[in-house]
Amino acid sequence: MAKKILVCDDDQPVAEMIKVMLENNGYDVRLQFSGKAIQKRIKEYLPDLILLDIWMSGINGEEVAKILKRDEQIKHIPIIILSALHQNEIKAIIKRVEVEGFLSKPFNMADLLKMVVKYTS
Repeated sequence: MAKKILVCDDDQPVAEMIKVMLENNGYDVRLQFSGKAIQKRIKEYLPDLILLDIWMSGINGEEVAKILKRDEQIKHIPIIILSALHQNEIKAIIKRVEVEGFLSKPFNMADLLKMVVKYTS
């Protein structure tokens, strides 16, 4: 059975590009373009990994990650932050939210795939 990945990014072309690359590598990928309904979507889909952008409209990725990590049913799902923020800012967010990893945008697709493999194996 294919590992499931939820990509949450309000930049639709970026999300679509990630989706195609991951599907070409055997993953089942769903997209979410806002942080608002992500908790419900996760409980319905039950992904093995979440790729989460920090800067999204409505509720930002840091707040989404905090909500997810407080939810007993889904807090075990690893989260990788994707962001164009400076690396020091991302590291501060990771300490506050305790997510599993991050990649700075723009990122290399090979690096993203390595992280996905690491957290879904």
